[in-house]
Amino acid sequence: MVDDVRASRSRPVVLLTGASTGIGAALARELVRHEKVQAIVLTARRDDRLQQLANELKSAAVGVEVLTIAADLADPATPERLVETTLERFGRIDVLVNNAGLGLPTLFADSIPDHLARQIAVNLTAPLMLTRLSLPSLIEHKGMIINIGSAITCVASSALGAYGATKAALAYWNDALRRELYHTGVRVCLVEPGPIKTEFMDAINALVPPGEKPHPILDNTAPWMTADVQEAARRVVRLMDHPKRRLSLLKRLVWPFRLLGVIARLCPPLGDRLVVMLQRETRRPAAGPA
Repeated sequence: MVDDVRASRSRPVVLLTGASTGIGAALARELVRHEKVQAIVLTARRDDRLQQLANELKSAAVGVEVLTIAADLADPATPERLVETTLERFGRIDVLVNNAGLGLPTLFADSIPDHLARQIAVNLTAPLMLTRLSLPSLIEHKGMIINIGSAITCVASSALGAYGATKAALAYWNDALRRELYHTGVRVCLVEPGPIKTEFMDAINALVPPGEKPHPILDNTAPWMTADVQEAARRVVRLMDHPKRRLSLLKRLVWPFRLLGVIARLCPPLGDRLVVMLQRETRRPAAGPA
């Protein structure tokens, strides 16, 4: 009985955003399947999807507590509510996974200002605020922060609107935070996914106006460049036992983005030409991978 209590205490309490579908749901399943957590707090906008996932997880692992909080990360009050609710219920936060992301199906010039503000709030402001509010507990328990970024930050593409900018800012902040917390024992990891087949892609494509084609970066991704969401989740969960500064999902998927980024930096005119040629393939591009 004592051993069971000690084992429970040694397992972390995880707060996971964007948990209702895609890589977020896959991460939750992977964490619970191997009983790597004492408790997991799942948050997303769609309460019905959260409840469905929670029921699945509870039946899969009796020893893991699952709490769902339906919330909109675009609401400035949401980060404080999530952190306070988690601390009130479990007394601590050991691992924060900033996974939620919002893409838009338009070029920057075509986007609606309110939609842009929402995208920045979900992709950048919410992770910063959640982390800041969770830091006292994370530092006390020498926890971990996992930020889900994107491989598309390797090259600036007009096909990605403000999405790439939010992920690039997330990557910059991630590295700065890792260095700031170096002596605290808190581990900070950035995950850079390449194309992964999830409902994120389907949701973006669903917003493309009738009669217009989705952008090639979404529609024509070669099968060898598309990661399996379950494999991606397994790689991310492994970070809890084997931390890395950065994790590419998968390396063979990310290197084409890095190569294009190197070409663009070494020869900006060529980089501009390549990106503009891609943009011309459709009048209304969509947001990028990850």
